[in-house]
Amino acid sequence: MTTEARTKTTHSTVQFAYLISQISTSLINATPTESAKHIEHALAALGSNDRKDRCYVFLFSDDYQEMSNTHEWVNQGISAHKDDLQHVPADAMPWFFHEMQVEGVILVNDTAQLPDEAAGFKTELLRENIQSMMAVGMYLEGRLIGFVGCDLVHRSCTWGDEDVRQMRLVADMITNTIARHRTESRLQQMEAELRAANTRLAQLAHEDGLTELKNRRGLDAALSSELSRLQRKQQQLTVMMIDIDHFKHLNDQHGHMVGDAALRCVAQELKHTLQRSGETIGRFGGDEFLAICPLLTAEEAQQRATSLLGGISACEGAAKLTVSIGLYTFIPTPATTSDEVLRKVDNAVYRAKHKGRNCFEIAS
Repeated sequence: MTTEARTKTTHSTVQFAYLISQISTSLINATPTESAKHIEHALAALGSNDRKDRCYVFLFSDDYQEMSNTHEWVNQGISAHKDDLQHVPADAMPWFFHEMQVEGVILVNDTAQLPDEAAGFKTELLRENIQSMMAVGMYLEGRLIGFVGCDLVHRSCTWGDEDVRQMRLVADMITNTIARHRTESRLQQMEAELRAANTRLAQLAHEDGLTELKNRRGLDAALSSELSRLQRKQQQLTVMMIDIDHFKHLNDQHGHMVGDAALRCVAQELKHTLQRSGETIGRFGGDEFLAICPLLTAEEAQQRATSLLGGISACEGAAKLTVSIGLYTFIPTPATTSDEVLRKVDNAVYRAKHKGRNCFEIAS
């Protein structure tokens, strides 16, 4: 090699190293949405100064049964092939898949000289007018995940150690970027799962496991919120308490499984009858349920109570099921408390029991 050629090669190598350094910094700081652009800049650096005609990244599927072209850079006047190189099956070019998995690098100085067993691979290179190509494996935690490759279309060459070294530099940069983004993606997924789990735990803290309605804690929070909201707006609120008649006798005579079925039956009828948006229903105690119904008038409340009595009486079970209902319709004031509301509606239930059960009473 002449002094002039050696100087030119050294200058080219220094230029490449500087360019790769800049792109490496960009990749380190790139977000997942920006990384595609920076990876393509790295491929462009690999092919700059007409060193290559096409540079690209392929990723293998987890089972190595296919590969897809994920990033591509092409020189001026060179055809792009990224779109038609998606989900390329292993059986289309088994020699290439095997060599890449075993050796981790493939150097083709002259496509015409490929062995017979590489027929599928050779056909694809000829289809793309490739005279020479090189591919270097990308390894993540010791596992081959893909490769960085380059093609020469207008000429062929004998690849040297410096070509492979440069390719490995780019492959390592891109692998590190993919690894970081996969880690970030896993962390985001774990955070999302943790948020969902926390949301579910919060929900369970306010939910009755048997009936899947709100529990006492959830009802207390809902009632307090509605009292405050409707007091500001000076709008009506109806609160219903529903108490299963002779529930202790039902449990003693037929067993707790029948008692649980009765509770679920009442819960389903409440869900069916109280469907208006904003209404909250829940299990207040052992055999008591509470319904919090904003904007429900006294007349509408009585209609709902009548429907509930009929629906619950029709529940299938070991014994006829009835309930006693207390109703309280009012406009909250700043002095209205949850305890006061619950006391009034509970007294109405007591009067319905005293009246003969299977009926409703209105709180004064």
